[in-house]
Amino acid sequence: MKILIAYASKTGTVTDCVQRLMKCLEGLNVTAVDLSEQTPNVADYDIVVTGASVRFGRLLKTERRFLAANKAVLAQKTLFLFLCCGIAHEYEYYRERLFPRELRDCAYQSLYFGGRLSLDGLTFPEKLVVRHLRTSLMESEIEDGEYTPSLPGILPENIERMATYIRAKLV
Repeated sequence: MKILIAYASKTGTVTDCVQRLMKCLEGLNVTAVDLSEQTPNVADYDIVVTGASVRFGRLLKTERRFLAANKAVLAQKTLFLFLCCGIAHEYEYYRERLFPRELRDCAYQSLYFGGRLSLDGLTFPEKLVVRHLRTSLMESEIEDGEYTPSLPGILPENIERMATYIRAKLV
């Protein structure tokens, strides 16, 4: 069976997650496609994994276009969805809001791969927003003078879980 991982990444977090997923799926017929570089023919694949980072409450434009252009075909495939975002507790909200209902309903699984609040690759105004967000998160985590940082990071356990779900569909 042919597996497609179609993704959109701005600062590299999603790319890192896809590389980790590819390692977990070694030995299988997997193709990873960065949607900013090419548009795959979804019909050529049996299983499709797709996802992107959330930037200022939206999916990256290349992911939005990919989902819109391929919605009917994706709904007929064994579909897996993932998101990366810097605020873990917002994942459910973003999943419901950003992925079309038809795809959420037919997806075998959708998972949160984590995220980073990185300044790499951002414009100056974006950097200001991310700095403010990081500061707000840190301030909200101070309790009785104690600070326990919990800034986001990639969640390898969720990436491995996704690989397990994909392998289960191959049986």
